[in-house]
Amino acid sequence: MATPPPNRLNDRRVAQAHAEVGQTAISRSVALALTGVLFMATTAVPMTQLWLAPEVWRVASGAAVTSEVTGDAQPTGTLVAQVVMRNRRLLEVISTLTDQVDNESLLARHLRPVVQLFLTRIAGAGNERVYVGRDGWLFYAADVQHVVGPGFLDETHLARRAASGNSLAAAPEADPRPALLAFNEALADRGITLVLMPTPVKPAIHPEQLTSLAAAAPLRNLSFTQFRDEMQAAGVLVFDPAPLLAATRGPGAPTYLSGDTHWRPDAMQAVATALGEFLTEETALPPGNPTALTTRAVTVSNRGDTLDLLGLPEEWSPAAADIVTIRQVGTPDGAPWQPSPTAEVLLLGDSFSNIYSLGSMGWGRGAGLAEQLSVALARPIDRVAQNDNGAFATRAALARDLARNPDRLAATRVVVYQFATRELSQGDWRLVELDGWSPSASRPSSPEPGPRAAVLSPTPGRRLTVRGLVRQRAAAPRPGTVPYRDHIIALELADIAGNDPTVDGTVALVYLSSMEDNVWTPAATLPAGAVVTLSLRPWTEVAPERDGIARAELVDGAVVFAQPWWGELATP
Repeated sequence: MATPPPNRLNDRRVAQAHAEVGQTAISRSVALALTGVLFMATTAVPMTQLWLAPEVWRVASGAAVTSEVTGDAQPTGTLVAQVVMRNRRLLEVISTLTDQVDNESLLARHLRPVVQLFLTRIAGAGNERVYVGRDGWLFYAADVQHVVGPGFLDETHLARRAASGNSLAAAPEADPRPALLAFNEALADRGITLVLMPTPVKPAIHPEQLTSLAAAAPLRNLSFTQFRDEMQAAGVLVFDPAPLLAATRGPGAPTYLSGDTHWRPDAMQAVATALGEFLTEETALPPGNPTALTTRAVTVSNRGDTLDLLGLPEEWSPAAADIVTIRQVGTPDGAPWQPSPTAEVLLLGDSFSNIYSLGSMGWGRGAGLAEQLSVALARPIDRVAQNDNGAFATRAALARDLARNPDRLAATRVVVYQFATRELSQGDWRLVELDGWSPSASRPSSPEPGPRAAVLSPTPGRRLTVRGLVRQRAAAPRPGTVPYRDHIIALELADIAGNDPTVDGTVALVYLSSMEDNVWTPAATLPAGAVVTLSLRPWTEVAPERDGIARAELVDGAVVFAQPWWGELATP
């Protein structure tokens, strides 16, 4: 028999393959078995979660919550406003539930750390929030992206951020220049000099710990020089510590912590000294009587905030803990240093100012930037410092202080505005009006609740247990997504009732702890519309320990100007 030509033989094989692929034979029993396996694999995780830890599926399952989104809280206003409000509340619950499952499910708590440990130890890999560098150094991904990313003044970058809003959050004000120029003008009208202090992030000073091919430090975002020149041309003083930090580093003498996003205490002290000299030379600070201060060396050890973002199992780190010596500042009588509201220099700062001042950050207390600047200038310093959101938080805090106390800046002659440079490309640079504060950027807002209720204001020593409606609340970050372990949210408590008849029908601004030691509290998942029972006391009583903790504020309504309470959810 003659062999078919090669082309005909190939055509037959192709035809046979098509026929077999199109008619795959499988028995009914095998099909049922495979379907069962697929069904079991798909449902095993959620069913196990429901069996062992069903609480993860419940939003606002914490203490003393008696209504959910469609419970006791009835939106007011027009039909359209009611629909919009209910839709926003539903979106908030969906978002909260998604974050809760992602953060607290069994897989997230038990499998994710093991997988991350394998990736870090075997592959030297981090995750979407942390990059693992050389010698076990850890870098906050947002810091690296700021340094190597597009210029923060690039029109494409600004347009992309301007289009990033959604139903729950408006797009940020991406361009820092209008807000800073307006802030400078508002201070100048009061006879106050503004000094900007953009603080370089770790990869800008230590690029060699990311790659051996790194350029010489300090590295700059492509737009930084333009930004600095424009600010100076507009008459705004800029103190840039990056050259000093880059010059003081050396082999075996880093200026930043290996497992943390912040600078080492000796580097911070050098910057404080240079800042003091800059203020003396460049600003019209009136002479004052030298303030006597004492310092005490204290050794502190910690692994750092970036390690928490990596999500490894407890007690495991790519490198050893950093051991540093801080310089605590006090008065000759042994009292710890305190900010002075009548000082002529006011420091607005973020976590770079707080790192050695706020005990909850794990690096000691009484030794931060404000304390070291006070030593350098030998004079009192006032301070408004808050972790995170340096582009907006401290300016807004100052504006609120002024709304509550118009004489807040009566003695101030210089404001030093310290913020991490990552804020220039990733922060929200909303305009803030110092006289009658209001954010210029539009924000999703609640419909007007009708006639304005009386505000419940705290008085020293007062304690209350009240029941009220959560009309609006700020958002809490998901643990493990931000470089800090503690967080506070603000909420508006309305329709208040309690044993004291003077509180009935009032509204209050309340701060609650939403995250402690990188774990959500029940307050973190409270939806707008929930009815809660809270124990209240004046915020001023806890402010010395908690004021610097990262805090999400309200931006809508007259309640933002109220004196805040500190609240704790009552036990059911």
